[in-house]
Amino acid sequence: MRAARGSSRDNSAASDKLAQAALGYAESGYEVLPLVGRGKRPLTRHGVKDATTNVDQIRSWWARRPRANIGLAVPPGYLVLDLDNSEALHRLRAQDLSLPTTATAATGRGQHLWYATGETLVRNRASLFPDVDIRAPGGYVVAPPSIHPNGGAYRWIVPLEPDAVTECPEWLLDLLDENRSSSFAPKPQQRQSLAAQVPQGRRNDTLARVAGFLFRRLPAAEAAELAYCWAQVKLRPPLPEAEILRTINSIAGCELRRQEERE
Repeated sequence: MRAARGSSRDNSAASDKLAQAALGYAESGYEVLPLVGRGKRPLTRHGVKDATTNVDQIRSWWARRPRANIGLAVPPGYLVLDLDNSEALHRLRAQDLSLPTTATAATGRGQHLWYATGETLVRNRASLFPDVDIRAPGGYVVAPPSIHPNGGAYRWIVPLEPDAVTECPEWLLDLLDENRSSSFAPKPQQRQSLAAQVPQGRRNDTLARVAGFLFRRLPAAEAAELAYCWAQVKLRPPLPEAEILRTINSIAGCELRRQEERE
């Protein structure tokens, strides 16, 4: 009986922690919605459309479902890079695609990285890369201290505070920008990327941006060939051939998935 009473107290404390965290997010200006306990499905009829900062509504939700997980609606001007597992993070880093330190939550197996997008229009995207999704305004993420289906708790590695959210890396914005021109003519920043010699430390990021630009405007074979030739001429010192091809193929796959989503 003692063990049962202790377990009850632990469950009560955990439930209260969820409710207090939900209120804390709302007081900080983040819209909240309740999710099924140990899950990601919304408990409200209209899902993320019901997300709110109204503390009375939030108290009512968690009074009825004290073990509900916490969903946060992604605010305008933000995106969340949703890495499903550690392998996804390692694959991006293996291509030297920069992921600046930012507000970051540990999930059940992976991470949520929050970035500021300014006025760039982005949307939710599944499988941007293998095991990498984008949560954007109109979407939501599970927030700490919610409980993952595997029993582990979500937790903040870098807390979600305004000055902790870093600007989104340019290579990622270039892939996601819904307002980009559909014409072949590059924007001034893109012209600079195409023309300049690229030093060590920026080579993979810039190659990803250039490849994305080409794949959005040319047939895949021609885009891949031009991206490869550009890399050979402009990257200083040159990247190993295998690394160039890996980056180009990753961007090609990303653009193919984008086109399939639109068809």
